Amino acid sequence: MDPVLISIATAAAGKLAEEAARGIVAAGKFVKDRFAKDDAREAVLMRAETGRVPVADLAAVIEETCAADPAFLAELEALAGRSIHVTRVDQAGQRVMFQNNFYGDGPGKVVQGETVNIQRLD
Repeated sequence: MDPVLISIATAAAGKLAEEAARGIVAAGKFVKDRFAKDDAREAVLMRAETGRVPVADLAAVIEETCAADPAFLAELEALAGRSIHVTRVDQAGQRVMFQNNFYGDGPGKVVQGETVNIQRLD
């Protein structure tokens, strides 16, 4: 579905949309206040505000901050009123695509694959 249609539908929904928008605005203010304490993050914020970098660049910095600080992520989720999916990175700065946690003895055998291509050979 086109994001513009979602935005239009949200605007048409009226009061519920106003409440959701207030949460997003509050989350944005929280980000601005938090990033004002860090020169590098504040620089990206200011460049996004002036249109010198895409908003997606600012979103990437927000995502990095969420991945590094679970309390920051929890506050953003509370303000926005919904869960936020964050791409995790490991110590080498690589994206963590998935993570398995086993407790106790765990399963006997585990197979984990990153990419599986299935082709029909007729």
